[in-house]
Amino acid sequence: MGLATQEGLLSQFSTVELNELPPTISKPIAEKSAPSPRGPDGHRRKYFDSANMQIVIVGDRAQIESQAALFGDLTVFDSQGNQL
Repeated sequence: MGLATQEGLLSQFSTVELNELPPTISKPIAEKSAPSPRGPDGHRRKYFDSANMQIVIVGDRAQIESQAALFGDLTVFDSQGNQL
């Protein structure tokens, strides 16, 4: 349920990023939190490729398109996955 809203989803992404956790739940939290010789920047670079990051926004296009455009160029798809 926490991922059902944009705020909830953003909160989850923020938690992963701020705690430098890998995007997986297959390992125990203690292992994820263990110090790494590569340091926090190494984890960030390994799991978050900001140069190729994509943002997916789902909702009423009329209400969110102007806000979504603040993130950069938009590629819009219909509900069947066809590019508009």
